[in-house]
Amino acid sequence: MLFRLDPNTPSFEVFRLLNEELLYFLEQAVTTNTFSRALFNQGAVGQACWDNAQENDARAKSGLTRDKFQELFVALNEADEDIRQQLFELMRDTQDLQAFFDAPQRSLLDFMDEPSRKAFKKLSTHLYCSTKDLDPVIAASGGTNITAHFNDFRDQLINGNVCKACGMEKLAPFRAGVPDGDQWRADYDHQLCKSKYPLFAVHPDNLIPLCDVCNQDAKKAKDLFRHKDGTDRLAFYPATEEAKTFINIALEQLHDPEPTIKVNWNAPDDTILNKLTTWDEVYEIRNRVEGQFRSLEAIIEDELNPNSLADVRERIIDKAQPLSPNTLKRKEWAFWYQKLFAELDQIDVAPFAAKWEFIQQQATDGGDYILNPP
Repeated sequence: MLFRLDPNTPSFEVFRLLNEELLYFLEQAVTTNTFSRALFNQGAVGQACWDNAQENDARAKSGLTRDKFQELFVALNEADEDIRQQLFELMRDTQDLQAFFDAPQRSLLDFMDEPSRKAFKKLSTHLYCSTKDLDPVIAASGGTNITAHFNDFRDQLINGNVCKACGMEKLAPFRAGVPDGDQWRADYDHQLCKSKYPLFAVHPDNLIPLCDVCNQDAKKAKDLFRHKDGTDRLAFYPATEEAKTFINIALEQLHDPEPTIKVNWNAPDDTILNKLTTWDEVYEIRNRVEGQFRSLEAIIEDELNPNSLADVRERIIDKAQPLSPNTLKRKEWAFWYQKLFAELDQIDVAPFAAKWEFIQQQATDGGDYILNPP
């Protein structure tokens, strides 16, 4: 993550209760041989899971919440009894997500047989995709649905509306005259993707709203703890760690007509470097920033819009000033442009500015020629 989550980030009660329900069910399933209501908590969420069944809704072709729980129960009972015990203990002992990030377990479900593992993934996915929206579950959570939680998450006094992973995109646009409950919201990203880590599919600390580019285009189902070549890696824990203090912007090939702008890491040790490399690969940070900064001339014109050569230097100094935390929460790309202008403030930009001024003059002369031919 570029920015750590605000300490006051609200936990989503719906996910906390569903996570608690799943853990309770797994514990009861260890010693119970009959699928019944007793496998669920006695409260409203347990009742909602039990009532949400295909027999109560003929339109549900692939089964509802109770049916998914029953599929898992049957699969576990047909497997070795040790699998039931191990699955419960595994989920119970991995609830501290920060500890898991510090010492990740990358092959969590390898001990399970294929039918049990498949049924568990189906249930976990269903809890996130469908059960979270059941009215009784929302009511039991104080009436806060996922849209309301998202609005609280991106409140300006909390995390703001800029993506915490990249700092480049808004989470979702605000629309004037639209009630909070009808505003658009960003999708919630599973930091530990639910396909590879179904134990955390509804863990409240595993779900963070991200921009569409980070979530849908870049990250998808990438594994934070395993590189695509199969090697192990580490990742920043979003609640306590961030990348922003370890980033430099550098200009290379300064004597060329068009210099190259690069993103570099300033890591104090191998652990931080490992996490920076993961963050970059998962969200394609370097590619996106360097793509945005591919033309220094365009940046001078678009971001500075100077009146003269001397004006370039003054505006760079102004843009290089540190930004307030509120600005970083409100304005996409603000962090990255400030880093760039801070670097430009340290070098002689006169050659680039002169080239920009020459091009501007050529454009002006060409326009005058067209409008006022000799």
